[in-house]
Amino acid sequence: MNTRNKRLLGLVVCLLVVLSTSLGFAGPQTPRKLTAEQMAQRALDYQEIQNVMSRHEYYHTLGQNKEELKAIWVTKAPYTETAKFTMNPGSMIGMKSIMYQYGEFHETSNKIELELLSKVRPDIANVPENLGIGQLLLHNLTTGCIEVAGDGKTAKGMWYSPGAMANIDVVTGKPHQVWMWERYAADFVKEDGQWKIWHLLICTDFGGDWPRKSEGEASGVFTSSNEAGGPPPQILAITPKLDVYADNYKEYSPTKVPQNIPRPPEPYYTFSETFSY
Repeated sequence: MNTRNKRLLGLVVCLLVVLSTSLGFAGPQTPRKLTAEQMAQRALDYQEIQNVMSRHEYYHTLGQNKEELKAIWVTKAPYTETAKFTMNPGSMIGMKSIMYQYGEFHETSNKIELELLSKVRPDIANVPENLGIGQLLLHNLTTGCIEVAGDGKTAKGMWYSPGAMANIDVVTGKPHQVWMWERYAADFVKEDGQWKIWHLLICTDFGGDWPRKSEGEASGVFTSSNEAGGPPPQILAITPKLDVYADNYKEYSPTKVPQNIPRPPEPYYTFSETFSY
């Protein structure tokens, strides 16, 4: 083979490598090209994952935390043991802990709040059908970024979530409202053909009271019973501790450099090649 043909062959090989890489995923064991069937499955996976996270938001709006955990979170070992729900100050680890803290304790809190509220608001009866009365838990999903593993077994997603929350203060009996902006990131596992949440990370950037014409700049998100709308002492006294405390994310500050946390998902073939939320 003469020099000219060798150069031409080398150029063709390089071009094929570039094209095949652009059609596949990153990763040492990644297939370099998707079939039409694989691309169709990938598109379906993206939509199903988006639906799972949207259902999380709707369950949250209704305060149906236990129902959410049973419906769209992992249900099989070993994923149930390594499931994780993380926020700024720390994490709940394992579905048993998540069910207790996010599910059962939420119901207990609602019962205590209704009992206290009925004492300062006689117009609100302490009856089961009034559980969660006055609560607004509204979160939106925007700017989604989803990556499905090349092997189709796991996936990662990230969203931004502006939200608004409201309740009735159990001390004053008056409505109290806050808004917040958060980042959501999640790892998903496909169980019996259905995508389920495995790890969920919620990073709160900032928030405060809904602005009122008679007031100045909004204050920060309530953190104690001393602030209007915050949890009463009766609930703080029995609030379970997180399984792990860590400074996972720092809220916005004028003196803070923007954080690349959580990292947007990156293409990968199998979960061992990527990071975990």
